[in-house]
Amino acid sequence: MSAIGIKLGTLLIRQVTRPVANILKAQAKQHESFKRLCIGLAQRMHRADARLRSRLTPSKYEVKIRPLNDTKAVENGATLLSEVFVFGVTGSVVVWETIRQRAKEINRREQVTDDISYLQSEIEELRSALDRQNVQISELRAQVQEIPPKKEACK
Repeated sequence: MSAIGIKLGTLLIRQVTRPVANILKAQAKQHESFKRLCIGLAQRMHRADARLRSRLTPSKYEVKIRPLNDTKAVENGATLLSEVFVFGVTGSVVVWETIRQRAKEINRREQVTDDISYLQSEIEELRSALDRQNVQISELRAQVQEIPPKKEACK
């Protein structure tokens, strides 16, 4: 698959997640089990937020954390669920793309390593062939020097 096709596919996935998240958010407001889940998440998030704020801005008075009303809790919880969905999908796409790029880079490095190994073995073969030819040339030179020179015939 081409890189452009993959990039366009990931962009499409990212664009589709928003409407799906909005549908998820709407369904969370309509179904009882989703409502309970949203209320629980929102109340926990509200308590954690209130505790964090009270620790960051200390006062001499202890602040009592009142729970959110159900409507606000469902809204906050549904928003949290939809955002978690969008983050999960887009995060998965980013992780997948990173893994794909890493595998591509590893394959490229292995190919370069194989090419270097092949070229090194070729160089060694050429060196040994050159050494053999140098030995043959030396032997031929020695043989040529052993041949007595021809005497020219007198005319």
